[in-house]
Amino acid sequence: MTARRAQGPPPLSGVAKFALVAEILRTYATVRWRMRESDVRAMVDGLRGASPVERHRDRPQARRLARAVSRTLRLLPTDSRCLARALVLDALLARRSLESVVVIAARAEPEFAAHAWVEHDGIAVLPPGSAGYQRLIDL
Repeated sequence: MTARRAQGPPPLSGVAKFALVAEILRTYATVRWRMRESDVRAMVDGLRGASPVERHRDRPQARRLARAVSRTLRLLPTDSRCLARALVLDALLARRSLESVVVIAARAEPEFAAHAWVEHDGIAVLPPGSAGYQRLIDL
């Protein structure tokens, strides 16, 4: 008898995986272009899309997208640190009408550092950083 898969979305086909990687890369290019803007709220709103829609929850789907974004961007020879990853994931979640919050936080000790992640349904789907980070803004 085989073990049952944990409750969640069905596995993606090869074609669907390729399409998702292509979507992640296109979104990453857009994010890098838009990161030149000085108004972070306007940037996030622009990446999410202009029309407000009702957002819903789907933790397994949000986690799957977070893993795909992390795995894909980790392979790029460019800057794909936490803010870029968070913005790419947030845009993908928005396209699927999934609820998300981009969190930007900072810590002062032992040395100054900033970090960004995405939360879905109150749960961090990208690593939230180590202890000591204080939330600065939720978008």
